[in-house]
Amino acid sequence: MALWVIGSGSPEHARGFAEAHDLRGRVLSDPSRASYRALGMRRDAGAFLTPRVLGNAARAWKGGFRQGRTQGDPWQQGGVAVVRRDGSLEYLQISDSTGAHAPVAELLAAAARAARGEGSS
Repeated sequence: MALWVIGSGSPEHARGFAEAHDLRGRVLSDPSRASYRALGMRRDAGAFLTPRVLGNAARAWKGGFRQGRTQGDPWQQGGVAVVRRDGSLEYLQISDSTGAHAPVAELLAAAARAARGEGSS
């Protein structure tokens, strides 16, 4: 199993992110956002202007996370994809607002299924 992180910033941003978070997977740069479009992820300037974002921000702040300088496209919303070895999707979560993340338990279960070669579909 391999971890890949794809960001919309520059290759330099990707390297800095990997170093800052001590990531042992591949951290890639996609400034064109083609991978985001292929997965159907939203690019929406209004996604950070919702009441839900305030709750997400409060949760992050309480957890000790602080927003640094924005790198990449600030309007691009993210998500998580777990991809099986055959290239099919095991799991896809598309963020509907800034700070909306996949439930960790769901993500780990999907990664375990994909690693074992099992599928939910």
